[in-house]
Amino acid sequence: MNARALPVSDATCPDRAAGGTGQHSGSATAFDERHFRRALGRFATGVVVISTGSGDHLHAMTANAFMSGSLKPPLIVVSVGHRARMHERLMQNELFGVSVLSDEQEPHSRHFAGEPQTWLAPRFTEVEGLNGVVLLERAVARFAARVTDRHPCGDHTLFVGEVLMFSLDEHAPLVFFGGRYASVAPDSR
Repeated sequence: MNARALPVSDATCPDRAAGGTGQHSGSATAFDERHFRRALGRFATGVVVISTGSGDHLHAMTANAFMSGSLKPPLIVVSVGHRARMHERLMQNELFGVSVLSDEQEPHSRHFAGEPQTWLAPRFTEVEGLNGVVLLERAVARFAARVTDRHPCGDHTLFVGEVLMFSLDEHAPLVFFGGRYASVAPDSR
């Protein structure tokens, strides 16, 4: 593998722009959180709705910090900020659901991200045999999981869930990149 050193621009090291060495000094001014967030936004992700509870006790939120954890045993991981209401619910509840949104479900993403879509009536389906887990209809993939571990991670917690049930549909996924929504055409093979 051929690797080369990449120059560090002044934008990524404010200390250098001020005449410093460019080395991270540990001071608050040496780290540009907004620029860091923009850099993280260069990683294209899918969009999910995390849900827990059902009926009057249903709570759901949009997230893009979702990943597979393991195939054996089947594990998934979601990252939830400490200030999110979902955080408290996942600390208290054992079961949760993850619905991977299709490109038709951008309004669902906005709705569960705190931008109410007053015309939208999200349709959840209860998971048979798992009281308290509901999943969005027409999602490209759906997972019901039991929390097995909770790991503090800065201002978030990583919730590891053992997959108890999953399903998938052949829809194009909703993608998030650089602060914008996009879609990817499903493979036609």
